[in-house]
Amino acid sequence: MSNYRRLPLSALRAFEAAARHLSFTKAANELSVTQAAVSRHILTLEDHLDIQLFNRGNQKVSLSPAGEELFEAATLSLAHIAAAFDSVKRREKARRLTVGMPMSFATLFMSHRIGDFVANNPDVDLHLVSLERSPSPATDGFDVSVVMGYLARPGFTATELFGEEVFPVCSKSYQPHAPILTPEDLVNEVLLVMDDQHWSAYPWSPFDWVHWLGQFGVSSDFKRVITFNNYPTMMQAVIRGHGIGLGWRHLVNDFLNEGSLIRPLPESCLTGRKHHLVIPDTAIEREDVQIFRNWLMAQVVDLNPSPTPTEVGIETSAFAHSKGTGR
Repeated sequence: MSNYRRLPLSALRAFEAAARHLSFTKAANELSVTQAAVSRHILTLEDHLDIQLFNRGNQKVSLSPAGEELFEAATLSLAHIAAAFDSVKRREKARRLTVGMPMSFATLFMSHRIGDFVANNPDVDLHLVSLERSPSPATDGFDVSVVMGYLARPGFTATELFGEEVFPVCSKSYQPHAPILTPEDLVNEVLLVMDDQHWSAYPWSPFDWVHWLGQFGVSSDFKRVITFNNYPTMMQAVIRGHGIGLGWRHLVNDFLNEGSLIRPLPESCLTGRKHHLVIPDTAIEREDVQIFRNWLMAQVVDLNPSPTPTEVGIETSAFAHSKGTGR
């Protein structure tokens, strides 16, 4: 049983390559060694077996009967080893925690926090997948999915993360046309908006400036609109002071807290739409899944509806009057 321990395995690998190519030169190229090294390995095997494995001619080599027998055994053995390597690799890869989420959530929310998760969970091999749509838990195959809305179905467990709250946001550097005191004042400003291509990838109908202002009885007679098809790109334009955008609290909260964005008005809309964390029941008991679930639930605790309009309005009024002159 222990005879394999005495086998010259490096030499056997060189022999298999040389026998397969019937060329010491091609075997050397495949193994990234010199032809002389392959020749030495073959001689080592032949000395070990005390038999000739190749018939050597002037221009080519061929296998001896003993060489053909050894080549067949080596090919089968190396194929079995390669299959075992693949199996182990697939099994290890399967242990990786794969989390799917919309790109906006990955870019504007998760990217601010992922360093904390990695630092505190070094044993979790995390793979984040961002999509230009909401994940489909039944077909995407993620271990965990952050889903925009969710219809319960057998085989999956869904936990509500947060509801949608939407309000205007802009940079402190944005120069309004006139003081912004009411939603109606927004129609005179540069408004940044998402286009139809963006909304077509998501399961919900659009919620844009027309819908938001309509909640406050304001018509959509805009003076100037800039359209985007990617929300993170639009938010970068807002941060740079190029206009006013609609901010979803879960996507802009960090920017509000750090001061790169402010709210020019206290008014806010709750859409009634919910985001969920969805996990297949086959993965729900995995330790890494539970670690990520508990961590994410703690991260979204502060995504509650905003303070009362009066509380927010103090800062808003200061903004409006300090920017009171036209462009």
